[in-house]
Amino acid sequence: MSRNREKPQKGYSQLLEGNRLATARVTNVSIHHKHSVQIARYIKGMYAGAAVDYLERVTELKRAIPYVARHRKGRGGNTMAGHRKGAMGPGRFPVKASRQFIKLIQSAMDNARQHHEDVEPEEMLITHIAAHRGEIQEGFRPRARGRTSPKNHYQVNLEIFLEAFGEDDEESEEDF
Repeated sequence: MSRNREKPQKGYSQLLEGNRLATARVTNVSIHHKHSVQIARYIKGMYAGAAVDYLERVTELKRAIPYVARHRKGRGGNTMAGHRKGAMGPGRFPVKASRQFIKLIQSAMDNARQHHEDVEPEEMLITHIAAHRGEIQEGFRPRARGRTSPKNHYQVNLEIFLEAFGEDDEESEEDF
């Protein structure tokens, strides 16, 4: 990873652009890809502190993550989840994936504290968050008569960008 924050950073799917930007990523995490995609879709655009609070409530089984992406295989365009109480619709409580996202957001907030002294990390906006498939751990399951079946374990790569928008950005735009 380049130390110069103005150059493109290696390993990210987006180009890093912005004055007050904090990033974090984690590779090869053992969580479900579909759960992590749904969480990423829901918390994008939230403030970092609010996202951590919401995900902590998910781990306590108090709030659910809405599952809105539809996978057309299966009966009726399966959404992977049944309906929850209230006006939310289909949703689940992905506890293990939520814990990994909390760690990721807290890591990005720690990076923001190191790079920017004048920014409050809890009030930074999640401008980009992505969950991509990682490495596949190939394994096999022994079967009868000397045969085997594949038993693969899929992993996930996560990345997040936090950006601070404040009075300084608005004043600099007015000067031009």
